[in-house]
Amino acid sequence: MPHDTALDSIVETLGVALDLKEATIWLKRLDTGEFEPVARYHSPDDATGPLQMVSGPRPWPPTATDSQIMRRGFLNLPFEYQGEVIGEITIVPSSVSGPVDEAAREILTDIARRIGAVANVVRMTHDLRRSSERLVLAREEERRRLRRDLHDTIGPTLAALNLRAGAIRGLIRTNPDGAEAEMTQLREQLRSVITDIRRVVYNLRPPALDELGMLSAIREHAMQFASQGLRVAFDVPDQLPTLPAAVELAAYRIIIEAITNVARHAEAENCTVRLSIADNVYIEVMDDGVGLRADQRAGVGISSMRERAGELGGDVIFERPPTGGTRVLAHLPLGLARDLDSLKTQPG
Repeated sequence: MPHDTALDSIVETLGVALDLKEATIWLKRLDTGEFEPVARYHSPDDATGPLQMVSGPRPWPPTATDSQIMRRGFLNLPFEYQGEVIGEITIVPSSVSGPVDEAAREILTDIARRIGAVANVVRMTHDLRRSSERLVLAREEERRRLRRDLHDTIGPTLAALNLRAGAIRGLIRTNPDGAEAEMTQLREQLRSVITDIRRVVYNLRPPALDELGMLSAIREHAMQFASQGLRVAFDVPDQLPTLPAAVELAAYRIIIEAITNVARHAEAENCTVRLSIADNVYIEVMDDGVGLRADQRAGVGISSMRERAGELGGDVIFERPPTGGTRVLAHLPLGLARDLDSLKTQPG
């Protein structure tokens, strides 16, 4: 039986057996930490319709409004997987059957205790689907951007340069001075096109990664902030092992974005970059700046870091240590990326 269907069967069985108004299984999302409904039962004999709170994700612990609703006859049974609360079953008794008695409560508690492993598989599956969707969207967006750059900018410019070169060829014999002046302008336009091509190549994969290596490329980027008074220190291995291309690029982008955020927003004097590699790539970027505000919303840079890590099955955490400043912690698993790299190198 598919795991999603198993959760549907659980809530339906509970609903029918206990004559409930509603039963809902909530799962904690891996990416946002919110609880979302993944399986629910609503009594066909109840004409009032489902309660509004089962319509979408909600934070955990429950908000004040949720708590007030829950006290009106709700029974909430959290369940765990490997010591972490990953979800809960919400029970709403019907007006006919009345509150859940002690015997039924014990049975429900035992069920909640036993479904943790199955529920975890479901949430991992849901997270994999969301990651796949994000990868497809990102890939198509990248293709659209490349097409726009090549078709709308570089392509027409190259076509115009070709026509101009033809016109210059006709001037060489009849008007050498004019041809020389046109050639000077042609060279300037060619430099502009070369700059555009380099920009497109950099967006695909920064050339510095292949020319200098990841650590040297990061150090070179960090040096540009020295004039702003930011000192960047590195606690990294003397020599990095060969990393899968996707992991290397993600680590580079995350560290660069973190250092750039420090320089732009933290008002910091010192920043430390730590990197270690085992079964995962572990990244820490810490500064002595003003730190994150409690109400600070995630900007484009923070969202980008999370997306890059999430695409590889990793994550990024932002903390405000007791000593002040901001700490960015990221981990990037190597297993999946290595498997993908091996598939790319296989013949056929």
